[in-house]
Amino acid sequence: MLSDLIKNIGFSSTLRISGKAQQMKREGIDVINLSVGEPDFPTPANIKDAAKRALDSNHTNYTPNGGIPELREAIARKYREESAADYEPSQVIVSTGAKQCLYNACVALLNPGDEVIIPTPYWVSYPHMVNLGKGSPVYVHTREENGFRMTTEDFTRALSARTKAIILNNPSNPTGSAYDPGQLRRLVDVCIDEGIFIIADEIYEKLVYDGFNAISVAAMGDSARKNSVIINGFSKAYSMTGWRLGWAIGPEEVIQGMSKVQSHSTSNANSIAQWAGVEALNCSQHEISRMRQEFERRRNYLLYRIESIPHVSCFKPNGAFYLMPNMSWYYDKQFEGMQIRNSAGLAYYLLRKAHVATVPGEAFGADNHIRLSYATSMENLTKAMDRIVDALAHLKPTALARQRALNNTITKVTKSVELESSIPVEQRDSLVAEAENAMSYDSYHEWNVNVGGVVLKLMSNSPHLIDFWMDNWYPSPLEADTEPHGVLYGVKGVEGREPRAFYNPETRTGIMLNTAYYPQLRSIALGMADDIAGRTFDMHLAGGSCIDVNGKGVTLISPPGGGGTTHLARLLRRPEVKLHSYDGYFMRWAGNTPIADSVERKQLMQTDITRHLPELAPLFNRSKCENVVTNRDHCRVEACPGYNECPLDRGEPSCFFASRRSRALLDPYWMGKNDKHIKRTVISKQILLHKDTVATKVAKPTVDAALRMLEEGSNVTDRGGYSSLPFYNKFMLVKSSDRIDLLRRHYKRLLKVAPLYVLNTARMSIEETQEAIWKIITE
Repeated sequence: MLSDLIKNIGFSSTLRISGKAQQMKREGIDVINLSVGEPDFPTPANIKDAAKRALDSNHTNYTPNGGIPELREAIARKYREESAADYEPSQVIVSTGAKQCLYNACVALLNPGDEVIIPTPYWVSYPHMVNLGKGSPVYVHTREENGFRMTTEDFTRALSARTKAIILNNPSNPTGSAYDPGQLRRLVDVCIDEGIFIIADEIYEKLVYDGFNAISVAAMGDSARKNSVIINGFSKAYSMTGWRLGWAIGPEEVIQGMSKVQSHSTSNANSIAQWAGVEALNCSQHEISRMRQEFERRRNYLLYRIESIPHVSCFKPNGAFYLMPNMSWYYDKQFEGMQIRNSAGLAYYLLRKAHVATVPGEAFGADNHIRLSYATSMENLTKAMDRIVDALAHLKPTALARQRALNNTITKVTKSVELESSIPVEQRDSLVAEAENAMSYDSYHEWNVNVGGVVLKLMSNSPHLIDFWMDNWYPSPLEADTEPHGVLYGVKGVEGREPRAFYNPETRTGIMLNTAYYPQLRSIALGMADDIAGRTFDMHLAGGSCIDVNGKGVTLISPPGGGGTTHLARLLRRPEVKLHSYDGYFMRWAGNTPIADSVERKQLMQTDITRHLPELAPLFNRSKCENVVTNRDHCRVEACPGYNECPLDRGEPSCFFASRRSRALLDPYWMGKNDKHIKRTVISKQILLHKDTVATKVAKPTVDAALRMLEEGSNVTDRGGYSSLPFYNKFMLVKSSDRIDLLRRHYKRLLKVAPLYVLNTARMSIEETQEAIWKIITE
């Protein structure tokens, strides 16, 4: 039901880990939580008293969208006094926390495709906020030996014509690093010279140590102020995390844009909190100094303890209240069979063994590290470090060889793009010219394959597409004077083109631009082969799975969301069942015998089939994979059965059922050679999994009724509506009346010898449906 945009956004790792620690506490386990970024001091009494006065004065109504005038004036005055920056109150917006200000800024500033530079390690929410703003994060990796500071050289190398902004967190969460005035000036000058807008997150500006001179971007002069928006708030410096109060200050045009976003989301921040904020800024700042001194004492202690751990290095932070020790030496270790492979595995081990909650560095783009927060008491820090030291001492070198890295490609586009399946020849010629112009001599590849007797040539500058293409199909070398039946282009880097796909049936040309999503390339190839074979060889491509049971072929037709993968997996667990094809096969006639041919060398399978057929997981580990989730933040499953014991949280290198868009190119013979796979079978029965709230559970319609049902291809969608896919064939490119007539004749002939059974999955459980399927197969 969720939008594609939201499906691509993960939950905060820090909040998830903190929640797991709290759950363990509720279970009576003494967990010390070093994962949270929240001061453990109470909000100063004078600020709480100001909130009480606001209540007594009935300041409980809506306020102006951008904040009460008194607070906006206090914020502007702060910058005049501390940074010699001349801002007006109209250049200030008050929001429900600094996080909302960051989100508002991303939505107000970014257009689709705009790139935003994010130095790593980064705060976990930055990339997701950029994605929500329709932008594209571009990461610049910093180094521990440089104090996790981005150099101007690293910065300039990352710039492109599409770079719109940079998010600069100073001091930084999670590293605590900060830029001194000279370092900050050099970065700001690059931004001004290149026209790069600065989103400066300065929420930790008051929490700096050892006399470090931390200054705001606002202090860098008029040019910097015109080119930046400063984000700050009350959560960290004033220990007001639950009050949810932050601000942004910057050019009035940007602030007004952010105000528009806010006016249609939360509107004004909490009125009582705003009056408390006025008091916080106008009163004595003594409490900030007291908290800062205590944080510095804790930092020094925690740093001393960490540096005493063998094989661990740790940068001494300039600010915030985090340490990011490099713990990678303890990877490839184990305790009682628990393997530590990465930061997630180590964090999981420390939580379970030491009862100390930390955050894995992979959540911040720094897998060699874990993050420790010292926003807790010295007593807790002492106990936590004792436990961590003890737990690390129990780790032993693993007796197993390091697991081979998954052959996994993450594509920029992770779903099928819009396809125009009947473009005119003139448009085809223009698109081919664009595609060929984008392929340079040193990045050009072509490969011919045989798809059910149809020879297709792929021309591409994408190593990923060529790699999968060559692995997926049987090769078909061509003589020099022989032309292929069809040509397919898979080209990236075509300027001015959004990711799109096209097909011209007259010239039998498929074109896929600016996307390397292999499932769509394969789908177009199968659709082209179907179109060509239907006109040339009197055969057609059928959508659906096919299995062989004791020499008889059974097809399993399932619309999207019909549960076809689930039932196929359960059937494959039976010893007498062989896999013929996963989601499509070619059908032809030998006299009056319907033959199903599997034309692919390897089967492209959704990896979430491992939920029901875990035996495939080791085989997928050996296969070429695409978009398999390797980071818990990228999990796209709303109701994961392993949420509390997530394999990625345990440190497993990947999760095959964390996304429905991940694929593996599996050699079916690995399942058990000829005992579990067959290339050709005779179709004897067809089973359609169909949703209908009023129809009978199991039906065997007449030939004419079955033909009408297949031709209509109706299905109840997840949103409760209806969709139509003729003959349930997702590969069909050409849907002309001639093509439909041809398929109608094919299926009418087929239904006479291989009857259709319709199972109403809306009225049966998975177990009942599986029982009904097996009864049909074996009767």
